[in-house]
Amino acid sequence: MKSRVYIKLVMILIIPILMYSIDYSLVSFQKRPIFVIKTAMYKDGGTKLYQGLGYKVIDYNQLEGRQDIVFQSYLLNIGSQD
Repeated sequence: MKSRVYIKLVMILIIPILMYSIDYSLVSFQKRPIFVIKTAMYKDGGTKLYQGLGYKVIDYNQLEGRQDIVFQSYLLNIGSQD
């Protein structure tokens, strides 16, 4: 009985870490992350803001400007400048 509780607790901790790691890896190769929700789209050419668990991703698509994807963590200072 106790082992099931421990397994569930470990899964609750591991799944968000895996989601974070996968999205971070995708963004580092300039691919769109998969474990996020689109929260905004700007009228600058199509820049999109995505929200994940403890992080956000900005997919820049400016008509005259940035054309990259940036990962920004709320927990750690990883990613690019905004």
